Amino acid sequence: SSSSSSSSSSASKEKHQVLLNKAWSVQRNLNKAFDATSSKLPISAINLKTGQGDTPGWTGNNLILSEVATNAVEFFKLTQLTDDTAFARRAHQVMSHLDTRVDSVQQKGLYPTLISPSSGSRASSKVSFGGMGDSFFEYELKAYLLMGKSIPMYRRMYLESIEGLMDRMVQTSGQHVFVGNLEGRGVSNDMEHLVCFLPGTLALGVFEQVVTGDTATKHMQLASDLIDTCVAMYKMSNTGLAPDSVSFTIDGNMHIQGPEFRLRPETVESLFYMWRITHDTKYREIAWELFQAMEKHCKVPGAGHANVKNVNSPGNKEDRMESFWLAETLKYLYLTFEDDSVISLDEYVFNTEAHPVRKIKNQDQINVILKSLESPR
Repeated sequence: SSSSSSSSSSASKEKHQVLLNKAWSVQRNLNKAFDATSSKLPISAINLKTGQGDTPGWTGNNLILSEVATNAVEFFKLTQLTDDTAFARRAHQVMSHLDTRVDSVQQKGLYPTLISPSSGSRASSKVSFGGMGDSFFEYELKAYLLMGKSIPMYRRMYLESIEGLMDRMVQTSGQHVFVGNLEGRGVSNDMEHLVCFLPGTLALGVFEQVVTGDTATKHMQLASDLIDTCVAMYKMSNTGLAPDSVSFTIDGNMHIQGPEFRLRPETVESLFYMWRITHDTKYREIAWELFQAMEKHCKVPGAGHANVKNVNSPGNKEDRMESFWLAETLKYLYLTFEDDSVISLDEYVFNTEAHPVRKIKNQDQINVILKSLESPR
């Protein structure tokens, strides 16, 4: 009946409101992290009771780029849903700070992995699209898309980063195209599995017409070349599982460096995007092969799936199942075999943990947020 339908709808809305209120409350509390540094960049860890912040000793007590700057998607969405513009302002303040006050390494758009919490300036000369950097470069694009392409600064930052990557960090070893870390004046001859998010992000930028013409062709070619290398990382082992990192030699050979398989999502994430955007069936076929290897070698009877300590010795597992195995790896695999209309890329942006966030398309809401970014804090 219509009354029961209305009652059900009301209950659902009320339940969601409870969760939204909790999200608002938790994040307001977490905002103390931004006030714990002189630079107003969020500190790595925060005591929610005292507001006292802490940074990891192994970074020399510096902030990590991917931690500091992976919040724009969530914060803009939270502002839209709660009408609290403080979240959007915090996120934009970080992006703006990085754009204007952090010296790039060698070329504009190549941001350092470490930043000083006090001065907010560059604290290392290393650039990584793997650990410590990855999700920031992803969010330059995704924050731009989430906000209806209304903040051109984010698009410029993304394009500068990809141009810097292509100019300075893309390497070739035989048939393998890979992305090493920029350290000092040189580029390392290894690649982390974490970098394998990049083909998907590049393809998404092309799909969204963030780049067009010759630039789009170059981005798509790099996406295609990199996903081939990421897939080759799986095919090189006895199990069909990828090591956590590989190294490359001048003669074109690829060698296992970090031998563990940690149930990581990055390659299947990129396969999902490559399938959705090109509809080349090879990407579905590869995704199925990878899933079969994971099911065969990672599954623990009655207990989920576990990390494999050595991709060439599958019997030795770690007593651990990463949360991103469910949130990301399996979700991207599932969606690769679903219709394009299921969580459509036209309607959603995936955050860095693969949670679908509906794009902000209401122009009045976008205008309110944009106006808040111009006003003094």
